[in-house]
Order: sequence, then C-alpha cells, then structure tokens
Amino acid sequence: METKFTYYLGLDMGTDSLGWAVTDSSYHILRAKGKDLWGVRLFPAAETSVDRRTYRVNRRRRQREVARIGALKELFADEIEKVDPGFFVRLDESKFHMEDRSENNKQKYGLFADKLFSDAEYYKKYPTIFHLRKELLESEEPHDVRLVYLALLNMFKHRGHFLNSSLQIEGENSNIAESYQMFVDTLTDEDLDFPEQVSGERLQEIFRSSDSRKKKVENLLAEMNLSKKQKREIQFVNLICGLKGKLSELFPDKEYDEEQKKIAFSFQDSDYEDKENTIQELLDESEMNMIYAVKAVHDSGVLSGIMNGERYLSVARVASYEKHKKDLQILKDVLKKYDTKEYFEMFRNESAKSESYSAYVGSVKYHGTFRRGLSGGKQEDLYKHIKKVLGKFPQDDEGVTYVLEEIETESFLPKQLTASNGVIPNQVHAREMLAILKHAELYLPFLQEKDDTGLSVSEKILKLFMFQIPYYVGPLGQEYKDKKGYNVWAERKEPGKIYPWNFEEKIDVKKSAEKFIGRMVRRCTYLSGEQALPKQSLLYEKFQVLNELNNLRIRGEKIPVSLKQEIYHDLFGDGKKVSMTRLTNYLLQNGVISSEEKDSCISGIDGGFHNSLSSVGKFKGVFGDTVHSDEHRKMIEDIIFWGTVFGDGKKLLKEKVEEVYGNQLTEAQKKRIFGFKFSGWGRLSKAFLTMEGASKDDGEIKGLIQAMWDTNCNLMELLSERFTYKDKLNEMVTTAEKPLCEWKIEDLDEMYLSAPVKRMVWQTIRVVDEVQQIMGCPPKRIFVEMTRSDGEKGKRTVSRQKKLVDLYKALGKEGKIWSEELNNTPEGQFRIKKLYLYYLQMGKCMYTGESIELEPLMNDNHLYDIDHIYPRHFIKDDNISNNLVLVKKERNAHKSDSFPIEPEIRNKMMPFWKSLRKKGFLTEEKYNRLTRMSAFTDEEKAAFISRQLVETSQGTKAITQIFEQAFANSEIVFSKASVVSAFRQKFDCYKVRCVNNYHHAHDAYLNIVAGNTYRVKFTSNPLNFIKEAKKNPNSRENRYNMDKIFEWDVTRNGETAWVAQTKENPGTIQLVKKYLNKNSPLITKLAHEKHGGITQKVTIFSAKKAESGNTDAYIPVKMNDPRLSDVTKYGGVTTIAVAGYTLLEYKAGGKTVRSLEALPIYLGGSKNLTEEQMVEYFSNVLQQENKKKVVSDVNIRKKMIQMGALIKYNGFYYYLGGKTNADMYIRDAVQVCFAPKDMEYIKKVDKAVSNNDYSEKDNGVGTTVLTKEKNVSLYKNICEKYALTIFKKKKGTIKTIVQKGKEVFEHDLTIEEQCIVLRNLMLNFQTGDSVDLHLIKGSAATGTMKLNKKVSNAEELKLIDQSVTGVFSREIDLLTI
Repeated sequence: METKFTYYLGLDMGTDSLGWAVTDSSYHILRAKGKDLWGVRLFPAAETSVDRRTYRVNRRRRQREVARIGALKELFADEIEKVDPGFFVRLDESKFHMEDRSENNKQKYGLFADKLFSDAEYYKKYPTIFHLRKELLESEEPHDVRLVYLALLNMFKHRGHFLNSSLQIEGENSNIAESYQMFVDTLTDEDLDFPEQVSGERLQEIFRSSDSRKKKVENLLAEMNLSKKQKREIQFVNLICGLKGKLSELFPDKEYDEEQKKIAFSFQDSDYEDKENTIQELLDESEMNMIYAVKAVHDSGVLSGIMNGERYLSVARVASYEKHKKDLQILKDVLKKYDTKEYFEMFRNESAKSESYSAYVGSVKYHGTFRRGLSGGKQEDLYKHIKKVLGKFPQDDEGVTYVLEEIETESFLPKQLTASNGVIPNQVHAREMLAILKHAELYLPFLQEKDDTGLSVSEKILKLFMFQIPYYVGPLGQEYKDKKGYNVWAERKEPGKIYPWNFEEKIDVKKSAEKFIGRMVRRCTYLSGEQALPKQSLLYEKFQVLNELNNLRIRGEKIPVSLKQEIYHDLFGDGKKVSMTRLTNYLLQNGVISSEEKDSCISGIDGGFHNSLSSVGKFKGVFGDTVHSDEHRKMIEDIIFWGTVFGDGKKLLKEKVEEVYGNQLTEAQKKRIFGFKFSGWGRLSKAFLTMEGASKDDGEIKGLIQAMWDTNCNLMELLSERFTYKDKLNEMVTTAEKPLCEWKIEDLDEMYLSAPVKRMVWQTIRVVDEVQQIMGCPPKRIFVEMTRSDGEKGKRTVSRQKKLVDLYKALGKEGKIWSEELNNTPEGQFRIKKLYLYYLQMGKCMYTGESIELEPLMNDNHLYDIDHIYPRHFIKDDNISNNLVLVKKERNAHKSDSFPIEPEIRNKMMPFWKSLRKKGFLTEEKYNRLTRMSAFTDEEKAAFISRQLVETSQGTKAITQIFEQAFANSEIVFSKASVVSAFRQKFDCYKVRCVNNYHHAHDAYLNIVAGNTYRVKFTSNPLNFIKEAKKNPNSRENRYNMDKIFEWDVTRNGETAWVAQTKENPGTIQLVKKYLNKNSPLITKLAHEKHGGITQKVTIFSAKKAESGNTDAYIPVKMNDPRLSDVTKYGGVTTIAVAGYTLLEYKAGGKTVRSLEALPIYLGGSKNLTEEQMVEYFSNVLQQENKKKVVSDVNIRKKMIQMGALIKYNGFYYYLGGKTNADMYIRDAVQVCFAPKDMEYIKKVDKAVSNNDYSEKDNGVGTTVLTKEKNVSLYKNICEKYALTIFKKKKGTIKTIVQKGKEVFEHDLTIEEQCIVLRNLMLNFQTGDSVDLHLIKGSAATGTMKLNKKVSNAEELKLIDQSVTGVFSREIDLLTI
C-alpha cells in the first residue's frame, strides 16, 4: 500500500507495554474519532516456557511409567490370578480408606491377606524391598509369584538413569575410567595438568574405601601426581570427591563481583540444582561441559561407594541396612549408659530438633505411637551434634570410640534413601533383574513361554525395563482430529500399540530422526532460511576466535595482520584456551612487547580469550597434524554436526559414522570419537560466513571468513559501510510483501523469539495494523525504541561504596585511612559523580596528578570539572567507568573537544594511570581511551552516530523483518532509549514512572521528534555524512556536535526536522512541551481468557490441612476417580486457577440474582464447553453455596468476560482480576494527572525513596529540595483528588484513610516518612497494587479492592470493549444484557 500523505509513527516497545504516537511531519499529534492518536497498550510480560516444559516432561515420564507397569501387570496377571485373584485389587486400592474400597476388598491389608502370610509377616521377613530382592537373586528355592512381581515392580518404579549407554549388563557397575577419560577430553582447550591415563582399578579402590572425602582427595592427588600448589586442579579433585569447589578458582580467568567470588558448591549439596542454575548464568557452554564432565566422574565414584565392591545393588543395600542397625544399637547403648535425657531428645521427642536421629530418619516412635513426616535433618547436623554430646563421655569407652571413628569416615548410620541414588544407572538394576528372572524361571515356567514375537516373558520384561524412546524420535502421541500434536514429530510405519519389541516395526526411526534435525537445528540470525552451524564446528569456532582476536590492541593500536595470524597458529592451534598469561608470554618471547609494559599495553580483550579451537584440539588426538587436510575437514564437520544433533543418542551417531566413514577410521579412532561430546548451535550459517563481498577501497572480492583472516576487522566492522557485505546480505534476504493484516501469531514461531519478545512483537503488530487502518495508508517513517529486558540491562551488582572499600582494602596499609573514610561516608553520597571519581582516582586530578581537596570539591562548582575522554562532540557517552574523569579546571591543559589526549599530558600521567589500572581503580576500556595515540577515523565517527540509532536485540530484528514486508515504502528508524533520555534531560521534560502510564506514549512521541532530527541531520548513511562534512565543513547542514544537536536548526533538502530555541523564536521545543503536558493518551490493557495450570500452586495439601480449612477451596488431586473427591480424606490442591468470568442470571429461593461466576481452567476453557455443560457446572456450584435455598433457572447472559477486562462500576473504571472466595480483585483503570510542577517534585520524592537519600540540594541556591511544606502541599492535592474528582467514586478504604491521615501526615511524620507515604500513594494510583500506609494509621496492605460476584444491586456495571488502540470502543450493560 502506498503512502497517500505524510505521517510518522513512533513506538516505544517494552516487554509489558507499548507506547505509540502518530504525528504529522511538524510533530503535531493527529486526531481521529475525536481522540488524539497516541496511547499505551499494557499487557503482562509473557513467562518463558521452562516451567511448562518441566511439568510436561514430568507428566510424560509418569504416563510412560504407568504404561510400563501396566504391561508388566499384563504379563503376570494370569499366573497371579491362579493363586490370589484379589491381589491386584488390593494393591491398586491400598491408597483408599476401608469404606471406599470395592465390596470384595473390605479388609485392612494392602498386599497379602493369606491366613498364614499377611502384610505383617511380609514386612517382618523383608524389612526393606532390598531384602526381598537379595533373597530372590541368591536363592533358587521356589518363591511366591507375587513376591517376584513386587520385586520387579519396585525396579520398574526406580529404573535408574540412562546417561551411560556404554555400560553393559554383564560388565562393571561403574566405568569410572571411561568417565575420567571423557573428563580429560573436555579439557583439551584448557591449561590443566590432569594425566591422560589413570588406573581404573586404583580409582575404584579409592572410592570404595571407607576414607573420608578429604582423605580421598589426598589419595587422588597422589595418584594423579598433582601438587597442592596446583590450586585449580585441586578444586576439580574436590568436586570429584564430593567436597566444595570454588567457582572463581575453577575458572580464574573470568571476572566476578564480590558475591560471585563467594560461590562454592558440591555435587552433594541438597540445593545443588538451584546452584547449578546460578552457575549456568556465569559460565559459557564449554565451561559448563567441564562441570558436567567432572560430575560424571563424581557420580561414578559415588556409585562405586554405594556398591562397595558388590555385584548387586540389593546385596550392598542390605549390608548398609545391617550396618545402620548395628550403629544405631551402639549409639543407643552409649546414650542410655551416660545421658538418658539426651537419649529422649535423640529418639523420642516428637518436636525433635534437626540434629536428632528422629529428624534424620524423618519419623519417631514412642509409647506405641508412630509418627512420620518429621522435617528431615541433614547428616552433617546429626554428626556434629553426636560429636558434641559424645565429647562429654569417657573417650576410652569402646562404643564412644567406634561412633566417633565412623563419623570421621562419614560412614556412620548410612541411609537407604539419599540424593546419591540418582547416580545409579539402569544397567545396575537390569543386571539384578536378569539374575532374579533366571532363578524365577526355575519355578515359574510361564516366564520361559514365547509368543509369536519369538520372545519369552522374561525377555519382554527386560526389554520393557531397559527400553528408552530415543529422544530424536520424541513423544509417541496419537493424532487428535487427524492432526498430530504440536510437539509430536515421530513418523509411524503402521498404527497400533507400541511396545519395545515392536518399536521399529511401528516407528520409522530414520525419518523421525530427519524430522528431528529439521526441528532442532537453529536458523541463521542473518539468513533465516539457512541452518546455523554447530557451535563446535571447525568453521564456527574459527569465526568465534577471529571475531575476538581481531579486537586485540597493543598500545592502543590494532596489531599487524601477520602477527594476528601467527598468534592464531601458534597459540590457538593446539585447541587450548588462550589466557592473558599465555598471550603475554608469547608476545614477550617474540619481542613484541617489553616486560616493563606487559601489564598495561594489551587491550581489546577481556582478561584473556573466551573462545578456542576446541574441536581442532579434540581431533588432533585422533588424526594428528592432518586434522587440517581437506579429506579430514569434511569428515570432522559431519561428525560434529551429527554429534550435536543426536547429543547423547550415541547409537544413531555410531550408525551414521559407520555408514559414511566406517572404512576410513580405525577402531581406536572410532572409540575416541564416540567419547567426544558436542552440544549447542551457533547463530550463523556456512552460507553467511562464506558470503562474498569486498572492501570499497580496493574492491577485492573474498568470502566473509576469509576477510576476517586477511584483515583485522570483526564482524560488525565487515558489515559496516566500508564493505559490500551488508549490500550482499540485503540481496540474499529477499522477502515478499505481506500486509500486517495477514500476519498471524503462529507466523512468529519461525523467528525463534523468546516468549516475552514474541508477545511484545505481536501486540506491536496489532496496534500498528489498527493505526494503518485508521489512517488509510502506511506511515512515511516508523521510529522504534526497544526497551531492554531486565536480563539485558547493565546493572551494578555491587554498590559503589562496597566496590571502593574492597579496592582500598586490597592495598593493605596504603588503603587503611581511605577505607575508614569510605566507611564513614553515607552510601547515598557515592551517587555524586564527582565524589565517586575522586575516590576512583585516589584523590588526584587525572590530567595533572595534583591532589584534589575534598571540601572545595563538594562545595565549589568552579574548581573542578568532569571531563569526557571521548569528547561529547563525537559521542554521547556518560559512562562513569569508561569515559568520565575528574580534573582541575584551571590547570586543565586538555581541550575538551579534542582527541586523543595531548602527548604532554599522556606522557606525564602514564605511570599514574598504569598504577591505577594495576590496582583495579581504572577499567581496561578507560585506560585504553586515556592512552590511545591515534585520532578517530571517519568510520569510528560514523559508528558513534550509528550507535544512537542502531539496535541489535532479538525483538528489533523481528520487527524490522515484519515491517519491511508490511511497509515496502516506509522507512524504519531505530533509536536507543539513551537518545530520548538525553533529550528529556536537556529540556527538563521529566519522566515520572510512578504516577501513571502516560510516559510510554510520551516516549513514543519523543522517539519521533529525536529520531527524525537525527535521521534528517545524519541521513541514513552516517559515513557519507562524515565524509561530506570533511569536504564542506562550513555548510550549516554539515555542522555537528553530538552534545549540541538540538541547539542548532536541523534541515536537509528542504525538510526541517528541528528549529532551535532562540530569543526571537520559541522553536520546536515549545510544541513538544505542549503535547507532553496533555493528558490525552489512550490506555488499553490486554484482556484474555487464561489457560495453563489448573492451580496457581502445585503443592498437594494433606487431608488434615484440607479438613481444617475451607473444603470448597480444594479440588482432588485426581478427578478421574470419584472416591478421591473427598479432600478431607485424601487431601487435594487449592488456589484454583481461573480462566475468566461468566455472567449468570439465576433464581435462589425464588429471588433473581445476577453474578459473575469464576470459570476454572480445569474445565477446559469456554470455547470447548457447551452452554449446557457450563449451566450444569454452575448449577452444582450455586446449589452448594445456597444450601438452604433451591437454585433454578440458571441462564448464561455472557459466556466469557476475560481476565483484565475493563469495567465501569458505579461511575469508576476498573480492570478485573483474580478470584478470592465470593469476591473478585479489581484494579484502578483511571490514570491520575498532576500539574507539571507537581510531577517534577514527585520525581524527586520517588528518587529519594528509591535511593534512601533525602539530602538533594537545589543547584541554584543550595537549599534542600524536599521539604515538609512541599510534602504537605502535595498530600493536600491528593486529598482533593479523592474528594473532588472521579477518584471520589473509587471503591475501597484508601480515600478515607488518606483523608483521616491528614493530621498525622502533617504533624507527626518526618520528611523521610512523608516521602515514603507519598511514593506509596503514587504507586497505588499507577498500579492499583496494595501499599503500606501504616504511617498514617492505615494497614500494611492498604488499597486492595474487591467486587462481590453478586452484582444485582449495583447502580451501574458496564463492560467496556476496546479496540487494541482504544480509538474504537463499545459499552455492554451487564445489568440488562
């Protein structure tokens, strides 16, 4: 569609809001339907799918377990029927109360009900299931078929893991040597000294010993010839032995804040999984693979300890049980002998402490009562307590000595159920199952019977037990309405039930695997039609290394290409990571740098290189130096690709390698290759990295990766205007036009967006589509600002004060006085830039080295100045860590607009700067800027301009692609939040987030103003602008200073983007401020029917808990069995999730009632329910509520009113929220407005409360900004809002509390307390959340509003149905519909 007239569209995109504005070319906001065309779309940020995926995986795992047990039951059914027809009924109904069991099963037993053998005899003979399993695998005597079934059933419920596919049933329990070899293989790119070969037998011996974990560490270090000086290696050995390893010592080349430096973990920590999530955020993929590899060695060692040299798990478990029994008796005897009071506390106290034995085992037995479910105590707590108690007893007592020695070796009172059970592989259980079945076949002939599959029952049982659906085949879901489920890609050969023995007859494994590859392989970031390369492919690793290496600078200058290539070959060629130490030593040895400058002359990299040629290192061990030959390169790339696709599915990888390269590889080479682990996808494709282009200077055509080799340019530089690669890329990405109205949310799936970004993009599409329909044509220009998500935002994790204190502490005596001074300075003071820089510079001027006096610095603005190293003329960079320095004004010989810093300053100050850098007071980037000797190139100047206008986030790329297809003739201009922020600061256009949501629309409007000014000033090609400005510097169009953009008129080719303010002309800013003071943005909120989990909490509450509360608030855990419906017997889940509300009209006791009834998610959603089904459900619910009245004539007046819907109730507007008993939560939907001066003051209050600093002074006169008088005035203004405006109709007690609290606020509160109250009142206006108003005699949760579901008596209740922009709306009267 062509643009009929010129208008601009501004967008401020966030993960939970979208601001939008429509203007003409002079920045007047356009109007339609009597409304100003600007507004805000609010929506809840979408959650990632991690939780849903976890629940889905667990649900499928449970469904498959039930199916396997069902198949086992089928195989045993006939034989068990012959001896005990009621056995399975008893087993299945053992969870029910007696009265709920079947008529033929009204008895107290759950397993055995024979006259001579009941449950009591069973548990007496077999105290644990392992006693039964041990007897069955050791004895050939005939056993009851039911006992064999129970033993197998237990194994089916605890199958073990499938992580070690190389283990054989007949082989060793734990292949610790293989785990160690895989660990060593992951270290190929690390500078660590672990030996390649270690005796597997010796490792087994160490782990099976009864030594303590510390002793095992000593033995392992000796076996590996490692010394105690090798701190990093010791940390890995600590982890292997179950001790804690310190993250900062495991990976010392990374930068950590103070909290991260403290992170230490053990694989045996009860909260290891939580810690693992934190660790994953700090480490890259190769580093995490090292953690996984060392954990595999640890797990093998733990398994060795569990098996304790036994062939079968049950034998080891029974021995462990007997040892626990013996240890317990000795402990009891000792305590009875010396301290009977402690005996009671240890074994019999129901309210036992966590260090007692009762807490350790989770149960207590005393005076005939037995109580389970005590909160479990930790082993270390029990050990510590016993040592403390036994310390008072005679140390020569035999029992005391035994207990203390066993505690020392960590083998006292071993437990059966521990987290360590997770290391037991399936093959260990399978070996035991095979032995049990072989013995059972001697007295249960049916186990040897074969059917038409050619398999015996025993063989089927083993196959059922050991079979795992290959993950590249995926879920075996059935079709629903002739469509496969979204997450089902398995290709069937024929229909029918799938068992392990007919799997390959029913499923086409190869086709399924091919489909899996199509699903799993990531798409290229730049060429979405191309497959991305595996992260560890040779080509991608080469790109990663070159992209980092090409940033390397020495003495501020990029290194020669020849030196870069030598570093690549000599240092990276062995596959190991290149640390700063390795690089420095190499440069010293080759005479590139001197020893005097080695600590300060290298820059451009962050403490060493993060990327390496790890795959080259791995395959060098297989092919030697021929790893780079063309013959091997293709083979290696294929193997890496297959390895990445199939992950842990080694079977398919082996088949693929055998099929394609089986004849070219020796058995030893294959074994080594199959031990490698490849995972993760890069973000670029081979087509992109080999894409041809040329430098515009010499025109020589070469592939992109070749250009990275032949030059010192990184990827972003090669995609700049200096080269033709970007033009070539645009040619390759040809997209057909696709109007916005044709886009569906499913179309976004192909863009691989995260859930929050996907929702943001979809809401943007909907708003822009409606704007285009209103205007009748597309905009000329679209200006987009994309707010970074919290995860992307840079944030200080350590306070400025703490950072400084740590730096000065590290100086020892030199920093002692400074540290004391810092500790005595309030935290808030360090937000003053001058003070923070003063301490970062150790109290000296950065350009003269002279001392700065603290008192004049804080009180006199004329003596000292903050200078920008990179001048504001070229770039807007106010980063205090990288670009700001504190200098004396009168002695400052540096001209603020020139760069680099003058040689005389640089030469004089270099030793001081080096000293600050070495001590950590100066960042590498700031040091590089101070010491750089060369001026900015034209390309750098253009890049500084582009940096204000170019975004690279995931959402930006998606919205660009969509808009380019939808608006072929519209220009898309991006701007960063910092551009609008600087504009607001310059012209005092305050942004106050805590009052209302209008600021999103204001930002969208300012994106148009600022974005268009930059666009007209610098054109769409900043490099051309810079070159033109060089040729014709006197032209008004070419004059520029990044700090003074809005101080001059901006015009080009007859288009005026900005008129500067002068004495004679108020300029464009007058119009801009006029609109920013208008309170007319349209506010809409996403209303939607909820789906997902049926409860908001996943906790299953006990029957006792349900009985003591409101039983109507609980639903059964399972709904497919009516016997479980009584939550007072079987417990249940509560906090039932609501999809939305249904408007009903019904009669209760003859009286007509209208009510908004909550529709639970578990019913399946309004679209899937008929009105008859809904009437039936609501009739039952209403009848239970109205127990003494007859409910009749239930009619649905409106089937679904969505969550978040806008309603008008008795004159005020609200958004509908969740359900609570017979009420619904509601939130303000009215935006409060204040005068500009009040808004300015509210911003100061908000800032003071957020920073806990109320001392801000007025720059002009030096008086305190926040005063009681101003606070009281603002409070009275709020009182007037509640008394005289629409807010007087607002529900709830907050308006009364505010009115009554006036006296308290004015006379009893301090300034700080007044500010807290004011800020909380503003937050209530803005969000509708409850706030703490206890300071004015309210509650700690004032402002919560509820609406009773029975609405018959309301004076007014209307549903406001708004379009996505709010330009169109209609009212539905819910009292008459």
